[in-house]
Amino acid sequence: MSQHSDRYPNCPMLTSRDVRKSLDFYTNILGFSLDECWPDEAQPMWASLSRDRQSLMVGCPPQEEMCAAKDLAEDRRKWWSDLKESFDSHPAGVGVYLYFTVPDTDALHASIIEKGGSPATSPENQFYGLREFGIVDPDGYHLVFYTPITMSSCQSCGMPLTDAKPGEMYCSHCTDASGNLKSYEEILEGTIQGYFMGMQHMERPQAEIAAKEHLSKMPAWAARND
Repeated sequence: MSQHSDRYPNCPMLTSRDVRKSLDFYTNILGFSLDECWPDEAQPMWASLSRDRQSLMVGCPPQEEMCAAKDLAEDRRKWWSDLKESFDSHPAGVGVYLYFTVPDTDALHASIIEKGGSPATSPENQFYGLREFGIVDPDGYHLVFYTPITMSSCQSCGMPLTDAKPGEMYCSHCTDASGNLKSYEEILEGTIQGYFMGMQHMERPQAEIAAKEHLSKMPAWAARND
């Protein structure tokens, strides 16, 4: 574990009902490397894995002796007992998604199928600048593998992104000095004045209607109800 923590500062851990089965899935299907295993690979109870400088641990559920160990503090015994009870009575990882970046989303997707895996979704470009697909592990944990992509247009106003870097979603007109997306009100006013009034020569009332309709089609604002 010490070597693992030196290499990777952050590391999620998944509780697995069958660690051996999980290791087979992550190494042979998804292409993770097995870095450490305890007590051994034949009957593993815990393991750490990595791929593309990202890490993951899998471990068995808390054992009865762990929950009742007298040499543990009471709060630690309760910690293990609560985890065991919850894991025994609930599906694993409901509502949790783990994202892993990879050099080539499509290549990994094809490799998984070739090795007998079954991705839940096909690779698809997303408006937030990622090409991604999802897959579910043997315990039901949802994993997403993604590659940053270069967007052709701003996802806020629709302007071309001529010099965008992979993963960038917005143009300079729609972001502040720190690169954060401006408020809808700021984008709306800029669209009204800069584009529909300034470039399309509309009167303000018509420009407001046109700007709201235009922004409603943009991915950044499509969820708005007004």
